[in-house]
Amino acid sequence: MPKIVDKESRRREIAEALHRIAARQGLEGVSVRTVAAEAGLSAGAVQREFDSKDQLLRFALHVTVDEVAERFGRLRIGPGRLDFAGALRQVLLEMLPTDERKLAQARIWAAFYARAAVDPVFADTLRTLTEQTRLSFLRLLEYARDQGALTAEQDLEATAEMLLVVIDGLWISSARLPEDAPLNGHRAAVEAAVRLLEQ
Repeated sequence: MPKIVDKESRRREIAEALHRIAARQGLEGVSVRTVAAEAGLSAGAVQREFDSKDQLLRFALHVTVDEVAERFGRLRIGPGRLDFAGALRQVLLEMLPTDERKLAQARIWAAFYARAAVDPVFADTLRTLTEQTRLSFLRLLEYARDQGALTAEQDLEATAEMLLVVIDGLWISSARLPEDAPLNGHRAAVEAAVRLLEQ
């Protein structure tokens, strides 16, 4: 009887292999062949899921953005919980590249930005994912305002845009750092961004 393979699990397994390679070698080390070897699969098995390195990268970026949205979606404030500033600080600090996987995510994000400047397909993908993330942030900020953590006068769209810029900056600036680099400056930047929302 033929082995039944869960397609989504296989694709995520391949994306995880790509993340590991990107963390160790950068995207220059990523190819269908190297990802297949890292995942313990044949090149043919990877090609059945992804036709090219570009498709692999787009899927890996989707996984990263989904994880970011999920982290912000878990943010809860109120009695017995963190206040909004504390919860936001926690989520932003969790995004810093403090381990191999998060460093890979930062490197993939930065590489995607570079490609999007010259490749319309990458630009469209990034535009779509950025809009999804912006909508997630707006839902979060509306929730925070409903909980009394933000004033009625707070410009939620501008605040969501600021969060996008902060995350872009954190990831793009950290993508060039080695895995064990100190992140004191990045942590200070998170603190400064959070304080802006406390005012």
